[in-house]
Amino acid sequence: MSTPPLYRLALAAFQDAQARLHENLADILGPGRALVSAMEAAYWANSLDLRLRHDDPSYKGLNGDGPDLIRALRFVRNRAAHQLPLVVETTGGIRAPLVFPLTVEPLVIRWVSAASPPSADERHKGPKGEALYVKRMEGREVRGVLKDVGHWLSTEQSRPGSLLS
Repeated sequence: MSTPPLYRLALAAFQDAQARLHENLADILGPGRALVSAMEAAYWANSLDLRLRHDDPSYKGLNGDGPDLIRALRFVRNRAAHQLPLVVETTGGIRAPLVFPLTVEPLVIRWVSAASPPSADERHKGPKGEALYVKRMEGREVRGVLKDVGHWLSTEQSRPGSLLS
């Protein structure tokens, strides 16, 4: 079975956004670009997961870390669709006031506490997604979470009968 173009596009877009995240984190003066790349990767992972759930009954029945992590990402997307920058915090990089001796720490973007973003809209409340967010994402580096999502998508791609293979 060949991978449908929609799945190829979404998988490539996720991988491209993830690569841009790594590049942008290396640029300590551009944390905003890293944030955009992180949110874009989260968007594509969610889009791909939702499409696979709709089109592949065997995918929908899978359990484990990968599906849980994507469900936690969906919580982020649903909870903060219009306030995405509020779901992560930036640490490291160059900050004022400068204190000497000057030490520049690497730029890190972490997922904030589930209690930090604005209250959820009634349509987007998800207690299970929130619990998974707290368990799998809260406080972790965005880069590490998206790396784990990438591993999950690679595992799915190698599963016999997967629409990604």
